[in-house]
Amino acid sequence: MKTINRQLGDYLEYCEKVRCMSEATMRTKKNVLERFAKVTRLSDLSELTNEVFNAWVAHEVSRGVSYRSVNAYDTVILAMVRYFIGMGRAIPLKTALIGKLKEGEVRRKFYTADEVKQAVSCADFKTGLMITLMFETGLRIAELVNLRVSDFDGRRIKFIGKGRKPREVYIRESTLLWVHKYINIYNIEGYLWGDTLNGEPPTVETVRKRLRRPFFEAGFTDFYPHALRHSFATDLQYNGASVEEIKEMIGHESLATTERYLHGFDGRLMELFDKYR
Repeated sequence: MKTINRQLGDYLEYCEKVRCMSEATMRTKKNVLERFAKVTRLSDLSELTNEVFNAWVAHEVSRGVSYRSVNAYDTVILAMVRYFIGMGRAIPLKTALIGKLKEGEVRRKFYTADEVKQAVSCADFKTGLMITLMFETGLRIAELVNLRVSDFDGRRIKFIGKGRKPREVYIRESTLLWVHKYINIYNIEGYLWGDTLNGEPPTVETVRKRLRRPFFEAGFTDFYPHALRHSFATDLQYNGASVEEIKEMIGHESLATTERYLHGFDGRLMELFDKYR
């Protein structure tokens, strides 16, 4: 076994056993670190220089990974480096010289119910279900990826969300029938999307690419998964839900956060003006 593989294993064990990180966080860290080792071809972290790190960043950008995602990957890698430096291991990387890529303004986008239907009509059976679940519940993509069959109790879905917070969401009866049909067709028992050889769920990046395809075919070229969470909140607002009600349904801690997700009046200002003036 290569030295770097043992080093990655030691760090991941520390994250799991000492830091008690969630299963989803551990899976993300493992995927990022294994990819980093594969791309850089390091044999030992003692070979990690700023030149090697910068080449990794350039490689990820060249394959179309967003600046935001690259920054998130780098955070995972630097956390590992700082852990080993703190343990007394000599690593030549000068972390103070590592800067973040400028991400630009965060996009705030939503889709109407009709636009979501357009995308679903362009999707295959499984992807259409993924899109529908996200739009009906406001699930984050990581929460979607880690759903298990056992999380479903009739129309209710109970799961552990962001910050290890227990949450529950609900789906329509028609969507529940879709879920049951999908489970029976694919003979699913554990993770809802666990059709890989080892039964583990796909990565977030794999699902992100899968979701993007039908939106692109429906004419939406700038799709990103979190827009479906904005769409869930905005659709609730459009149908008369109060901000307080939306806050509870989407699982936010504060009203201020929820308000940033609402686009219910976007494109309707003339309609409102004519109504009230």
